[in-house]
Amino acid sequence: MEIVQFLLLGLGIGAIYSLLGQGLVLIYRGSGIVNFAQGSFVMVGGYAYYEFRVAAGWPALPAVVCATAVGVLLGVAVQYLILRPMRTSSPIERVIATLGVLLTLQAVAVLRYGVGPISVPSFLPTNAVEVLPGTTLGVDRLIILLIGVALTTALYAVFRWTSFGRVSSAMAENQRAVASLGHSPDRIAVANWALATGIAALAGALIGPITYLQPTQLTLLIVPALAAALLARFVSFPIAFAGALAIGVVQSLITRYVTVTGWGDSVPFIVIVAYLVLRGSSLPLRSHVLERLPSVGDGRIRVIPAVVIVGVFAFLIAFVVSPVWAQALTVTMAFAILTLSVTVVTGYAGQLSLAQYVLAGAGAFAAATFVHRAGWSFLPSLIGAMLAAALIGVLVALPALRTRGINLAIATLGMGIVLFSLVLSDFALTGGDVGIPIGEPSILGWDFDAIKHPYNYGLVALAALTLSALAVANLRRGRAGRRLLAVRSNERAAAALGVNVFVGKLYAFALASALAALAGVLLAFQGVAVLPAQFDVLTSITVIGMAVVGGIGTIGGAVLASTLLPGGVGTQILHGADNLESYLPLVSGLFLLYVLRSGRNGLYEMNAHLVRRIGRLLRVPSLPARAAKPHAEPEPETHERRAARTLRVAGLRVQFGGVVAVDDVTLELVPGEVHGLIGPNGAGKTTVIDALTGFVRPARGTIALDDESIAPWSARRRARAGLARSFQSLELFADLSIRENLAVACDDGGARRYLSDLVVPGRIRLTPPALAAIREFRLEDDLDRKPGELAFGKRRLVAIARAVAADPRVLLLDEPAAGLSDEEARELGILIRTLARDWDMSILLVEHNVDLVLSTCDRVTVLEAGAVLARGTPQEVARDPRVVSAYLGREAETEAAAETEARTR
Repeated sequence: MEIVQFLLLGLGIGAIYSLLGQGLVLIYRGSGIVNFAQGSFVMVGGYAYYEFRVAAGWPALPAVVCATAVGVLLGVAVQYLILRPMRTSSPIERVIATLGVLLTLQAVAVLRYGVGPISVPSFLPTNAVEVLPGTTLGVDRLIILLIGVALTTALYAVFRWTSFGRVSSAMAENQRAVASLGHSPDRIAVANWALATGIAALAGALIGPITYLQPTQLTLLIVPALAAALLARFVSFPIAFAGALAIGVVQSLITRYVTVTGWGDSVPFIVIVAYLVLRGSSLPLRSHVLERLPSVGDGRIRVIPAVVIVGVFAFLIAFVVSPVWAQALTVTMAFAILTLSVTVVTGYAGQLSLAQYVLAGAGAFAAATFVHRAGWSFLPSLIGAMLAAALIGVLVALPALRTRGINLAIATLGMGIVLFSLVLSDFALTGGDVGIPIGEPSILGWDFDAIKHPYNYGLVALAALTLSALAVANLRRGRAGRRLLAVRSNERAAAALGVNVFVGKLYAFALASALAALAGVLLAFQGVAVLPAQFDVLTSITVIGMAVVGGIGTIGGAVLASTLLPGGVGTQILHGADNLESYLPLVSGLFLLYVLRSGRNGLYEMNAHLVRRIGRLLRVPSLPARAAKPHAEPEPETHERRAARTLRVAGLRVQFGGVVAVDDVTLELVPGEVHGLIGPNGAGKTTVIDALTGFVRPARGTIALDDESIAPWSARRRARAGLARSFQSLELFADLSIRENLAVACDDGGARRYLSDLVVPGRIRLTPPALAAIREFRLEDDLDRKPGELAFGKRRLVAIARAVAADPRVLLLDEPAAGLSDEEARELGILIRTLARDWDMSILLVEHNVDLVLSTCDRVTVLEAGAVLARGTPQEVARDPRVVSAYLGREAETEAAAETEARTR
C-alpha cells in the first residue's frame, strides 16, 4: 500500500499546483499573456493572510477573504498600471513585464519578512483521514483537491457556455476584433486578471501553512504550474488540472523511489521539453505574430573612447580604489559579461533564455572540477569550462529548433531547473556547503588570487570583459551577426534567403553559454572554493530583467545593467547608507517595469538620447561621422550567373487538417517568362508559393527544378538552389539597414564566419547581382537607411531587390504591387519584365492587380477554391467567360465600390 500512499500524497501536491495552473490558463485565455508572476501572487496571498491572521489577530475566515481581496486589487493594479499601457507591445515584452512584477513583489517580501520561513496557523483542518485501507491523506490537502475540482468545473463551464467566456477566449486571439464587436478589451482583461490573482492569493492563504511562508519557495511554485498549463496549451482547464495532478504524482513517486537528488523536480520538465520539441514546428506559420524586441546597436567600435575607458578603469583598479571597491568592480564586470550573453541570445538572436545564470554556474562547476579533480591550471580550466558550457547551451537550445517565444522561455526555465536540481545542488558532486576547493589561480606564474591580490583579479576581469565586448561588437557587424538578426526579425524570410535558422539558434545559445561560463568562473573563483548551488534559477530571471533595463540589444546597455545586479558597484554605492543596498532588488524591479511600460529601449539608449539633447542645447559640435569607404562595384558582366532552370509542378495538393487549400495545381515556370497566378482571396495563391519554397509540405504532387525533385528539400536548401521569393507582408529585417538586408541575401552561408567574425568581421561586400539590383531598383541613396524609414512603395522594391540579390533562377513574387499607386505598379511591371528577359529568370507573379498581370505576364493561371479554373495567355484568360464571371467581374465590382466609397468620403 506504500505506493498508493505516495500516489495520494502526489495528488495533494498536484492539487496545489492546479490552483496556480488554472490561474495561468485563465489569464492567458483572457488577455493572451503568460503570467510568470502568478507564484508571487500566491506569495502575496500567503503573507496577507499572515498579516491579518497573526499580526492583526483576526479570525481565520475574514483573514482568508481579505487576503484574497488583496490579491484581486493587486492584479487589477498590475493590469491597469503596467500591462494596459503595454497593449501594443510584443508578447515577449509583456512576459518580461510579468517577470518584473515577480522581481518587485519578491523584493518587497524579502524587505518586509526576510528570507527565512514563517509559520502560520492553517485555515483548514490539519488532521489526516483514511482514504483507503492503510492509506491516509491530510484533510487540508483533500479540501484543496476538492477546491481544484470545483474551480476547474466552474471555469470550464464559464468559458464554454457563457458570452463572457467566449469573448475572453477571443481576446487572446485578436483584441481588435473583440473591440470592433463593442466589447472593451481592458475590462475583459481586468476581470480575468482579478479572478486569476484572487485565486492565486486564495491559494497562498490555503497552502502557506502547509509549505511555510518563504518568498523564493512560494514564487517557484509557478514552475510546475507552468508545466501543467503548457501541457494544456494554456487553453484547457481540465487538461491543466489533470497535468498538475500528474506532475504532483510523478514528483511524489520519484522522491520516494529514486535516491538521486533532484530527479523529483527534474523529470516533469524533461517531459515538457520533449513534448515541446515533438509538438513544435521548425519554422513559424504565416499566422505567427512578429515579436518585436528593443532596438539593436550598430556594433561600431569607437577605438579612441574605448581605449580611454579601458585605460581609466585599469588605472583605477590598479592604483586608486580600495580592495572592497576592487571586488565590487570585479563582480560588476563579471555580471557585465553575463548580460552580454543575454545580448547575444536575446538581443541578437531573439531567443528568450531564462537559464543564463544557471549556465554560469555550470561553467563555474566545470572549471572547479578541472582544477580540483583533474589538476589543470586556471587558463585551460577556463577554456574547458567555456567549451563544456557551450555544449550544454546547445542542449538547452534544442527546444528552440521547434518552438519559440513564450514556450521557449518556459522550456529554458525548465532546463535551468533540471540543470540546477541534478548537478549544481547535488552535494555529492559539488562538495555541499564546503564547495569545490580551487587553490590560488594564476596565469603563467602570475598570481591573481582574489583574496590576496584583489587588484590583479580585477585586471583579469577587466581584460575578460574587454575581449568579450569586442567579440560581441564584432559579431554584430559580421555576417554571423546579420544571420542572427535576420532570424530574430523574421525566421521565414531568413530561411527564404538561405540562412540556416537551426545553426543560427544553436550558435547563439552556444556562444551565450560560453560567455555565461566565463562570467560564472569570474564570480565563483573569488573565494577559496566554488559553491555551484549559489547559481539559482531566480537570479537568471533577474539577469534577463536587468538586461532589458540596461538595453538588451546594446553593449553599453549590458554594462549599465550589470551595475544593478547584487554585489557590484550598485550595492557598494548604497552600502552603509542606512542599509540602502537591500533595496537594490526592489529598485531594479521598478526600473524594469518603468522601461517596459514607457516603451523605451533601455537606460543606455535613454541616457544617450539625453546626452545628445544636452549637446544640442549647449551647441556642442558632434564628432564628424567617418566617411564610408566607397564600395567596389564590379561590372555585372564579370559575374557568371547560374544556368537558367525550369520549375515544374504537377498535381500539387496542400491541405491543413481536413481543409484542402490547394488541389491538383500544375504549373511550369520557364526561363525568360513571367507566369501570373490570380484568383480571389482564399484561392490558395500564397499557399502555392509556400509549398514551392518549402514552408508547407504538400500532401501530394511533384515539384522539380529541371528534372530534379525538390519536394523533400528544406526551405533553406531550395533557396540555395536558386529558388527565391518575396512576401506579401514584405518581411524585411527591420533591425538591419537596406545594405545589410541585401548582404544577408549575398551571404554564402559559410560556417567559419561564426568563429572568424568574433575577431575579424570584415566589411560588407555585396555581390554583383546585389549591386545590379541596387541600380535596377534605384536604391543607391537608401542603402544606409532602415526599412521603417522608407516609404511603403520603396520598401516593396527593397523586398524584391533582396530576393534578386540572391541571384535566383526562379523568382516567386507574392503580391508585389499591393499598396502601390498605378504609376508605381506600372514601373514595377517593367522591372519584372526586365528581370525575366535580361536576367533569364523564371518568374511567378501572384497579384490582385489584374491589369498588371495581364500587361506583364506571358502566361496566366487562375485559381478558385484551390483548384485551377483556367490557364493560357493573358488574352485567352481575359476572354474566358468563367474567369470574367467568377473573378474579373468580381474585381471590377470591388474596384467600383472602392471608388464610390472614396468619392463619398
